[in-house]
Amino acid sequence: MTSLPGSRLALNPIQWMASEDGWLDPSLAPEFAEQLALVKKSGFDGVMAAVPADLSVSQYRELVQDAELTLAPGYFVCRSDGRDGTEADVLANAREVALQHAELGIADVGLGMGMKKEAVRVLHPAQGYDADASRLESVTELIGKIADVMTAEGVRPALHPHIGTWVETDAEGRAVLEAIAPEKLGLLPDTGHLAWAGVDVRALISDYADRVPFVHVKDCRLSVAAQGRSEDWDYRTIVRAGLWAEPGRGELPLVEILDALGNDFTGWLMVEVDKPDLTDPYESAVASATWMKATFGGGR
Repeated sequence: MTSLPGSRLALNPIQWMASEDGWLDPSLAPEFAEQLALVKKSGFDGVMAAVPADLSVSQYRELVQDAELTLAPGYFVCRSDGRDGTEADVLANAREVALQHAELGIADVGLGMGMKKEAVRVLHPAQGYDADASRLESVTELIGKIADVMTAEGVRPALHPHIGTWVETDAEGRAVLEAIAPEKLGLLPDTGHLAWAGVDVRALISDYADRVPFVHVKDCRLSVAAQGRSEDWDYRTIVRAGLWAEPGRGELPLVEILDALGNDFTGWLMVEVDKPDLTDPYESAVASATWMKATFGGGR
């Protein structure tokens, strides 16, 4: 067992949403209360905050409490590049998510860029495809405005570099982080997406460890990522080829990577399995919880 004594374990239960085409389909997930019960039964005590559209924050909190789960930070998707005319809607949505988190007593939230199936970086993933300095500047400016809106409500966003988006590469992620003050923007590393993009994940976490409130723990097969890059497969083809795996079943040195957080890390280790290697989503969650607890402890 490695030494992250203050960390907490949570699950983002997206393995129930994994579709056969290599994407995510929320309609595939079990009914909400049932899903929470399955997360708890699988061995996790924390779950990612995500208020369903048909529930109030208080109704949502009650269901989570009934499942005997603790809420970990959620995720906000910015579906704009900062120059498409939708900035006002993005900022309004960001404020709503921040207000939900504040009401739930959560002070951090992930912040990633949107991705569509036919976007150029989804068709040519993990290559920094169609990089453009002026676009990155616009994206960074918008992220700064989102950070202002969210921190005004007492919730700090954490940048989440992600394959298929305009913040994909090491250079892009670092550029955004350097442009926005730490008190306004943290870093949410995703071990799988960063490694797929060719980032030295341990080095990135080490460089910004004091800005990391939580981590998306994702394992993957770099051999599949490398083949997909060399043959220019699209995102979904690479996923269908077996890219993702439960923690400990892939090829990432997760212990070495997460050791960069330091022994005083008190944030969340949030498991994500975008497409389970194991056939059954529940068994995927069980395997994930078992390996995480054996490797990092039961959290607190």
